[in-house]
Amino acid sequence: MRLRSSVILAVVCALASFGFVLAAHASRAAGQAEAPRKAELIQLVQSSQSNVNTLDAAVRRLRSELAAAELGQARTERLSADDARRLAQLVDAAAASPVAGPGLTVTLSDSNNVPTGTADSSAYRIHDQDIQLVVNSLFAAGADAVAVNGQRIGATTSIRSAGDTVVVDLRPLVPPYRVDAIGADRDVFLRSDISRRFARWTTEFGLGFDVTSQSHLNLAAFSEPVTLSAASPAGG
Repeated sequence: MRLRSSVILAVVCALASFGFVLAAHASRAAGQAEAPRKAELIQLVQSSQSNVNTLDAAVRRLRSELAAAELGQARTERLSADDARRLAQLVDAAAASPVAGPGLTVTLSDSNNVPTGTADSSAYRIHDQDIQLVVNSLFAAGADAVAVNGQRIGATTSIRSAGDTVVVDLRPLVPPYRVDAIGADRDVFLRSDISRRFARWTTEFGLGFDVTSQSHLNLAAFSEPVTLSAASPAGG
């Protein structure tokens, strides 16, 4: 009986030892099987981290380039806006485009009175200097554009006389003389020296002088050829 028990115990111990061996072998086999996958995962993580670092650097570079491009575009737009404003100022100074808007109409006409005795007959007529002074005073009163009998006044315009005839850029005018001024301030113009003089001359000589506010005027562009090869606006 004892011999049988000893044999059974020996068999149990042998089986247990064999189980431990199998478990250890299985563990080693599993570890060996998982090793390549673990290495692959480590390699994948490392590769992904490298890609993330590369993309992050690219994003930072692109953001920097975008900021620089936006700054350059903003500077270009500011320069373009400045150039556009400068061009508009030069176009206005040269009277190179038609203009419309509210303003004043000043009408000048010769006197119907007949001078007597030794009176100077020229005092009863409108002269080129009179029109020049009215035009200059209208510009001083804030006019953006001026025309005399429909002829636009530009930077090179000449208002002169040929005998008893007033000519603007060599074109003869027929009285009465109509001076249209867009943007001129009526009160400022009426306070000018030439307006005060005409207020007196209308009484003394009968000259025609009428100032009318206009809600809308249309002035054509300056049409005469310009022979200047170089010019700059005053103060430029």
